[in-house]
Amino acid sequence: MKMNDCLGKLAEIKEQLELLEKQIAERIKNEETNEATTMNQERTDIDRKLAQLELKNARERIRQYNVS
Repeated sequence: MKMNDCLGKLAEIKEQLELLEKQIAERIKNEETNEATTMNQERTDIDRKLAQLELKNARERIRQYNVS
């Protein structure tokens, strides 16, 4: 193999590696975004359930107050 052929092949391999690095970085970014979105949804669900529980407790206290 000639020197120019080797240099050309090395340049090709370098381009492929750079493309792979970009793809991996994008995947990691997407996974982190997906995890953050999931965590936010879970946090919202927990907050909603907590608010429902607080509302239920408040209604029960009002009901007990009205009965007595």
